[in-house]
Amino acid sequence: MQEFLDKFIEINGRKIHYIESGKGTPMLLFHGARFNARTWIETNTVATISSLGYRAISIDFPGFGSSERIEGVTLSDFIYLFITLMGMSKVIMLGASMGGKAVLEFSLRHTDLVSALILVGAVGVDEYEDQLSKLSEIPILLIWGSHDTISPKRNYELILNKVKSAMLEIVGKNHTCYLDDPYMFNEKITKFLKGLK
Repeated sequence: MQEFLDKFIEINGRKIHYIESGKGTPMLLFHGARFNARTWIETNTVATISSLGYRAISIDFPGFGSSERIEGVTLSDFIYLFITLMGMSKVIMLGASMGGKAVLEFSLRHTDLVSALILVGAVGVDEYEDQLSKLSEIPILLIWGSHDTISPKRNYELILNKVKSAMLEIVGKNHTCYLDDPYMFNEKITKFLKGLK
């Protein structure tokens, strides 16, 4: 039986909630705007990742789920503060939608802290078009729904065109492709993570 531990860390005097399972290389999971850390429990993604020998950490962004708001801190800055305060030196990250944008921005600023990326229907990719080639040394899995109307295919095409290390998997139909077909979503993640070892 896998254990899911609810924990808190203080960042800028505010309590930030995360759920942790497993031991090993840390893999951080970030949710989209309508979701929270428990989303990745409900889709069985945290359990899948921890069963592969990773320390899966699903985080509530500030002001979401059980995390308090932090004023004047971008999501990218928040990720940096979280990683630093947790004493991590290199991480794998998964981000969906808004979380995908935050993870992408963080990775462009701190390529040295990122060993692999999974972007799920990430929004706002075009804002970073001129910088994307910086990620070419980082293995990247892109997971998109076939008919995602919130993050259209132009977003993943930009990454595929600029980043030689990126690969695409289509899962389900909608922007929340991980809800369409959680099993297939986790299968694609499993295949990618096994390929890193």
